[in-house]
Amino acid sequence: MFRSLFAIFALVATCSPLSIVRKDVVAKSNNPFGTVDPVTSCGGIGNQIALRVSECEGSCTFEPGKIYNCEADFMPGSGSSSLSLWVEICRRNDCSIIVRTELPNSSVLPGLVYTVKYDIVPNDMFSGEIIEFRTYIYHTESYLMETCVSADVNIL
Repeated sequence: MFRSLFAIFALVATCSPLSIVRKDVVAKSNNPFGTVDPVTSCGGIGNQIALRVSECEGSCTFEPGKIYNCEADFMPGSGSSSLSLWVEICRRNDCSIIVRTELPNSSVLPGLVYTVKYDIVPNDMFSGEIIEFRTYIYHTESYLMETCVSADVNIL
């Protein structure tokens, strides 16, 4: 049963990590991404600043098969030589990991703002439903969680 449940959830979206960058303050008018609101913090020692998704302002509605660019801004609570990204979706408290991977060139220092960039592509398996979308950023070696942010998204 676990194997078939994982296959069902794995089909909901694909995700590919793109990068992590140190960020200077950017004016909102220069940013093509909408800020997801509401979001919920689900833990971590760092400070989650914003979750942005292309073509999404406020609550998100995803069209199956369409690529959505995501950006998660955060301020780490401690330094690390390497961070990893974990993205999962949850439906009725059943969660499945879509991606769990080390971010290349991802050393961070506390007190600076960084942005993790990645893409997701939802499919139509849960069309008409609301899915919880979670993004975790954690230290690769120790699994110390820097941030976790979640948001509910509607799948068309």
